Amino acid sequence: MKGPRRIYNGFLASAGMLFAQRHGLFRPYHDAVFRRFWSHELEIDELSQISGVIADIGGSAKDFEDYVNGPARQEHDRIIDEAEALGVFGVPTMVFNGELFWGGDRIGMLIERIENPATIAKALGSRHRA
Repeated sequence: MKGPRRIYNGFLASAGMLFAQRHGLFRPYHDAVFRRFWSHELEIDELSQISGVIADIGGSAKDFEDYVNGPARQEHDRIIDEAEALGVFGVPTMVFNGELFWGGDRIGMLIERIENPATIAKALGSRHRA
């Protein structure tokens, strides 16, 4: 693993993820982009390179490019706006029943809450909205 070489615009990589999810290719897309990016084999803000990943994992590069040139920006921005409205500000962030869990060290708390959702009132106190 190597650190990033510069500041990237993540829109195309995010659009690729949304496209891959929609076509049942999320895991291979995620794994390929993660490995290639952190090995300095992928520029995530180059359309041809993200289209290449889509093609490599069995998707249609043309359909992906049509998506990018069509509804991708609006969908991407809507998701970002929704996340910001929920208070999401980092990775990983999970929201369960209106409660925000941020950071890998909070995954255990999230699992506990999923298994016993009644504990939310005690955890959130006056902030809890039933």
